[in-house]
Amino acid sequence: MRSRIKRKKLLTVEEKLKRYKRRFFVLLSILILFISLTGIYIYLNYDYLVFKHFISQNYIYTKTLDKLYNDELKRDVKSRYFSYFDNVVISVVTKKIQEINSDRYTYLYIPEQYKKYKEEEREEALLSELKILDNNTAYLHITNFSNYTRKFLEGNIEMIKKYPGLIIDLRSNYGGDTLAMYAMTDLFLPKGSIISTDKMRLFSKTYKAKKNKILSNKNIIILQDKNTASASENFIAGLRDNLENVLLIGDKTFGKGIGQFTMPLKRGFAVKATTMLWYTPNGINIQGEGISPDIYYSQDDIIDFALRKINQLD
Repeated sequence: MRSRIKRKKLLTVEEKLKRYKRRFFVLLSILILFISLTGIYIYLNYDYLVFKHFISQNYIYTKTLDKLYNDELKRDVKSRYFSYFDNVVISVVTKKIQEINSDRYTYLYIPEQYKKYKEEEREEALLSELKILDNNTAYLHITNFSNYTRKFLEGNIEMIKKYPGLIIDLRSNYGGDTLAMYAMTDLFLPKGSIISTDKMRLFSKTYKAKKNKILSNKNIIILQDKNTASASENFIAGLRDNLENVLLIGDKTFGKGIGQFTMPLKRGFAVKATTMLWYTPNGINIQGEGISPDIYYSQDDIIDFALRKINQLD
């Protein structure tokens, strides 16, 4: 510390000037870069920005704007057309995408809808359960894939480990957060196992197990039906393609081999859009196809049936 103070005191006026000049030019370069990028951004978005200002601040028929905003955003924006203009554009564009491509997964959440979605996700996750069916078998019901169910599964690892047989119920599980699904699938697989390959417009990403098979149940049965979809199907494929002790019982799954990303926006809005195709560890995209069970079974006593079957496997 003292040596540093001494060096500072020993600096000449010329050396101090050089240091200040160097800092000045670094800051100036950053400022120039920022201004340049801002200029490029404005240039690339010039037409849209002009249109936004032109319509929101000059269009004379404000009652028409009021109706447009109310129809699309379900709210009175109180003449704040400029502030909510982007939300209207997103709503109109996503509806047009739905119309052209029948893509019902791309849309704008208004704040009330997004808040309700998050609340329902949590409430649905709370219905997940772990039950002990007999001395050899645990029953795990996963209602969705979210941070809530991920924590639920992680919190029950030690209990699940005690039983050689595990029945995982994914019936009517419509999927959810793929990152939560990857983390949950990871618990069952050897390190390095492929969970999924996501193909997007600009790049592809392969997700692999990072841990080393924390859950090593001797036999695993997965219950599925026609409402088992998306991340649930990815979970099923991740286990089935990598493990030899997995048996699927129920009906053919929904067949959703596409994935969405939800981007939160200002003032509680959010936009959801289809951004990827996902492939199973064996390189198959199940869009419109689904995953067939090893045993078709759709009766009400499917859990008892699965219990009898898993005990026969021992």
